[in-house]
Amino acid sequence: MRATGSTRSAAGRTLVVVVACVAGVVLSLLGATAVLAVTGVALGSGSSGSAPREARAVVTPSPTRAAGTSVVAAPTSAPTPAPTASAVVPAPVATRAPAATPKVAPAPAPTRRVAGALVPVVGVTDGDTIKVRVGASTERVRVIGLDAPELKGDECWAQKASSKMQSLVQSRSVRLVADPTQDDRDRYGRLLRHVVTEDGRLAAQVLIEGGFAKEYTYRNAYEHRGDYLAAQKRAQARKVGVWSAACSAPVVAPAVPGTTTKPSSCVIKGNISSSGEKIFHVPGGGSYDDTVITASKGERWFCTEDEARAAGWRKARN
Repeated sequence: MRATGSTRSAAGRTLVVVVACVAGVVLSLLGATAVLAVTGVALGSGSSGSAPREARAVVTPSPTRAAGTSVVAAPTSAPTPAPTASAVVPAPVATRAPAATPKVAPAPAPTRRVAGALVPVVGVTDGDTIKVRVGASTERVRVIGLDAPELKGDECWAQKASSKMQSLVQSRSVRLVADPTQDDRDRYGRLLRHVVTEDGRLAAQVLIEGGFAKEYTYRNAYEHRGDYLAAQKRAQARKVGVWSAACSAPVVAPAVPGTTTKPSSCVIKGNISSSGEKIFHVPGGGSYDDTVITASKGERWFCTEDEARAAGWRKARN
């Protein structure tokens, strides 16, 4: 009986060794991870009635260790990647192109107020009178606002004044502008008009500015009178044309038959009409040769036009 027990005891030890070896082989083959995972599940369910707990450690085989060994790694959680500038792409915003700045054309040069159609000039009488074609007829036009030297009396600068007017309007077209302050026609039937060249210049102002004529006001002030007076002052300051030294010397005119004695240097006739109006006539004027000075009636001679105007006389329209 004792022998039999010893035999059994030896057989049991042998079986334990064999089991242990088999277990070692199994551990080597399956790896520690599978075994410990099973063990973790078993441990998690070890307490009756308690919820299974999450395994806190995961055993993974180390590639640098021999088979059958394991490394317990600390639990980690994957970090949430931080957003980068390239990760968020803003939606394109529609923008309106700035409107192009419009080019501002330069303001046009001021032009003079004119009326009526252009009419052709067919003749120049002198520095202040021209002839134009209106329809089928020819009209004489006395330019408002100036008095040019007379060609008939061979007055100083008369030929130059006539030539200047020709250079402005002869064989060209002009606009005739009536002035509400003046009559439509003068006593000789001439139209009274402002004469405007095709390029917008006032013929009277051009002649006065150049010293070819003097400013002249008949009864009422007219449009542009201020401009003409300013032009005359500039011509006087420059001493050009009728304001030059050549025209400042007194002119001696031949005696007119039937007139009273006159000073040799004063040739302007101060006549008094039948209606009592005082009118002075300059050499070359239409009525100059026919005018007789009668001292007993208060008529007289004047040396300058300014002197005659200052005395209350007005210049004859012809």
